[in-house]
This record gives sequence, structure tokens and C-alpha cells, in this order.
Amino acid sequence: MNAKEWREKINESCEQYNSLYGQLVKPINDMLMEIDADISEKTARQIIENLKLFHEGNKYIADCHLDESNSFLEDGIAAIKQGNCADGALQMFGAGLNFASFAAKAAQSKNIQPHDMLDERFTYIQTSFAEK
Repeated sequence: MNAKEWREKINESCEQYNSLYGQLVKPINDMLMEIDADISEKTARQIIENLKLFHEGNKYIADCHLDESNSFLEDGIAAIKQGNCADGALQMFGAGLNFASFAAKAAQSKNIQPHDMLDERFTYIQTSFAEK
């Protein structure tokens, strides 16, 4: 499947697993589909799985955001390393947006250290690009 087909499948899943999380995912997915933004199969599958699990009550919304932050971070680094800077930048932005959403939601119910986690991500990004 290409990116558009994966994004259509995400939208179908937003409708199938209608929930607060789906209502957050769909408008952003629509915007990214409109500009033909890339998405990896792994990330698309993660989003679809998160939509299903959240809808069924088997996953917290904050954890969905963290999963997606991690996936977008990996995809963004890979895209930039391959010279696809536009999609890489979008994916890195998505990683940050999802991490901020995770931190805001998780801090209300979990004893987390978002600054420590953010520092780990900054270090990961920096070392990923320092590799030869």
C-alpha cells in the first residue's frame, strides 16, 4: 500500500473505532493526506491498532500518543537520512506533537518525568544524525 491508501485505512479505522482518540487522529490525518505526506506501514499499523485498543478500553490515550511519538521519531530520522527532508520534518513535528500530548495527559495520572524522557529523545535525535 502507498501512503494515501494507508491514510485512507486510518480514516476508516477512525470511523470504525469511533472515540475521542479517533476524533483527534482523523482531522490531522486528513490534513496530511491533503498534502500527500508519507507514512510508513509500521506507523500506520500502530495508529490503527491504537484506535482499536483505545476504543475497546484496552489502552490509555496517553500511551497511544507515546507509541505514535516513538514511531514518528524513527520515521522522521529515517526520512531525513534518506534525503526526504519535507516528510522527515513533518514526521519529526508529529513526534513532538504526540510527545507533548502524551506528557500533558500522562502527567495527570502517572508519575512520569517528561523532561527526562524529552532529554532522551533529544539525545537520540542528535546521536542518530551524528552516526556515519
